[in-house]
Amino acid sequence: MKKRLKPSQKYGSAKKHRSHESTKPSPHQQGTDEQGAIIKRSKGLIKTALVYPNTYGTGMSSLGFQTVYRLANQVEIVACERVFLPDPRQKCRHIKSVETGLSLDRFDIILFSISFENDFLHLVQLLKETGIPLRSTNRNHTHPLVVAGGVACFLNPEPIAPFMDLFLLGEAECLLEVFFEQFQKTEDKATLLFTIEDKLPGAYVPSRHLPILYSNQETLSNFPPATIEVQYLDTLDRVKTTTTITTSQTAFKDTFLIETLKGCPHGCRFCTAGFIYRPPRIYPLETIYQAIDEAKDKTRKVGLVSSAILDHPDIHLICQYARDRDLKLSFSSLRADKLNDQIIQILADSGVKTATIAPEAGSQKMRNIINKKITREEILRAVEKLVTQGIINLKLYFMIGLPLETDQDVDEIVSLTLAIKAIFLETSKKKKKIGNITLSINPFIPKPSTPFQWSAMALESILKHRVNIIRQGLKKTANVSMNFESLREAKHHALLSLGDRDTADIIETAAQHGWTQAMKTNKEYCNMVIYQEKPRAQEKIKQIPPENITRKLLPWNILRHRVSDQFLAGEFKKAEQEKKSVSCPMDDCNLCKICISS
Repeated sequence: MKKRLKPSQKYGSAKKHRSHESTKPSPHQQGTDEQGAIIKRSKGLIKTALVYPNTYGTGMSSLGFQTVYRLANQVEIVACERVFLPDPRQKCRHIKSVETGLSLDRFDIILFSISFENDFLHLVQLLKETGIPLRSTNRNHTHPLVVAGGVACFLNPEPIAPFMDLFLLGEAECLLEVFFEQFQKTEDKATLLFTIEDKLPGAYVPSRHLPILYSNQETLSNFPPATIEVQYLDTLDRVKTTTTITTSQTAFKDTFLIETLKGCPHGCRFCTAGFIYRPPRIYPLETIYQAIDEAKDKTRKVGLVSSAILDHPDIHLICQYARDRDLKLSFSSLRADKLNDQIIQILADSGVKTATIAPEAGSQKMRNIINKKITREEILRAVEKLVTQGIINLKLYFMIGLPLETDQDVDEIVSLTLAIKAIFLETSKKKKKIGNITLSINPFIPKPSTPFQWSAMALESILKHRVNIIRQGLKKTANVSMNFESLREAKHHALLSLGDRDTADIIETAAQHGWTQAMKTNKEYCNMVIYQEKPRAQEKIKQIPPENITRKLLPWNILRHRVSDQFLAGEFKKAEQEKKSVSCPMDDCNLCKICISS
């Protein structure tokens, strides 16, 4: 592609960037103690700003973001630099890259990596503060090409579609190299956007597609089926996903992160990881061994990352390999039913003092409804084992406002917590040391591409009532603290998760005037998106051919994932019947075919 007419500024001076060597970095200064940053200065490269629309510490804690950075810079024709939302404590709000200080508007490509819908607002703020026209229709050849990817986008890109020239939907390994090749060889931006979908599966140009709007519902018979197929690697045999840049300015403090498995086999009905990444794929043992060997040359701490770490078939060998090299291990998540003595001993030996368990619901009825296949007995047994081994602090994750939930189910959250506290106290007395139990209580937010995608969010009055049940039930319990997610912020999150292209107007208003005014001005629309149940697809019925099934479409049905809406609808029906489903066998989908799109 020809260079933009707007001349790029020169890269920052070498003197300016010696801050990487600073021994006493400011807590507000980005990238001052990094190891592993990549700086390319050759002429003629495609200058790409990889933007994480949140602060430096948040972005650098994302293994996905770091992976995209590494993959982009592996493309010979690309110079990829990182840009973050300025820390609110910074006096200067100039939006520039960490590597060279280049202003965001001077790049050829702006590539947003978006993990969470709540960052959609920050995306808008970054573009506005840089002076780049917010809407794709208002930009021309003098502006950077604005692209977005990341899991939040391949769940539902529509709320930010009017702001994007292009989406890259799926795993970066499938997309980046071909995208940059097409960018380089195409004559101009207009031609690129007109042709890219035909040349790169997973590319989505919103301007080429009519939106699916809640206000203008069409049935499958007179609306084209999903056309953008989200891209996934068939196997992880040739890839490795690890930390690229180490820094102390992240949530993990100089920890080398290693992904061990993509997806989750358990299929909890509220959770995207169990469906959009199906079937889960496992990194080969040798690949993880290589990553551990790489880690020991950089740090003494290794973090194993996955939605289902303990489901790796060789997890015990992985842990032993790391321990033999005198590395301390931590885990991103743990299932109570898989916490055996060896895993707990590894945690204790690594100096872990806090463990996280996610019962998600207090009653067995609700755990059956959400397909959380753990029992009260397994939870209590895991607590006893953890505290016995000296892991004296516990974090417990619960949700309220789940589909089919009653006040009695919320009472069971209190009951389960008190039972955990009793075991916790009894075991702690033997150790002569008592820690703390922290509850994290979050409102349920329906997510696209899950069995509960058709559900409504519980009304704020109901959620307040259920918060009060938990507060009153545990307020006099010593060593138990409670953290409740803001109900107002959860409502914003639900809108961003479930919205259509009309949501972009609200995001733009919120960026200028705040969320309160934006949602008040559009109250009827917001209430419809957040609090109204959507017409559900029909589950698979043998007597009805798929082509004869009509349904109301959801905004994200422009995308095609591996798991079909008919399968998701069948899972919703099982939830209504309080039935559990078996976990994904983690085999080739062509061998099973239970849940895949036809």
